[in-house]
Amino acid sequence: MIQLPKDFDSIFRYIVVVSQRAEQLINGAKPRTESQYHKPTLKARDDVDGGEVDWRILTQEELDAHRQALVEQFRAEVDAASEKEPRPAIPDVLPTAETPAVAKVVDVERDDELARLQRLLGIAQGAAPKAAAATESADETPKTEKSDDEEKS
Repeated sequence: MIQLPKDFDSIFRYIVVVSQRAEQLINGAKPRTESQYHKPTLKARDDVDGGEVDWRILTQEELDAHRQALVEQFRAEVDAASEKEPRPAIPDVLPTAETPAVAKVVDVERDDELARLQRLLGIAQGAAPKAAAATESADETPKTEKSDDEEKS
């Protein structure tokens, strides 16, 4: 069981503080205590356990201000991205008289392979009788000799 430092009221708050400190270490912050570990999460745990990381519970007003700042930053990024690239016009879903018909590109090689697979599977029209005839002829074996059981009866 983890022994909580005296400042923490719950294990969950302790884990949040350690994980946020680990994120700071991953992003380039320097460890504040000497640690025998190499992983940032364990270095962060040593920093928090040593009392070198200041933390506090934010008030509701501070949380709201932080959320509003994030929303404004996101909106600014979206606006900047939309100014750089003008959006193309959305085409009509239904064709109109003004739009010309688009010529269909035919891939002959793909169509040949598709037709061959359909014939093999017996899906293509006209291929079913051939497939049925082929299976019937394969099932029929020439009976030239009678088996010993048939001769006795």
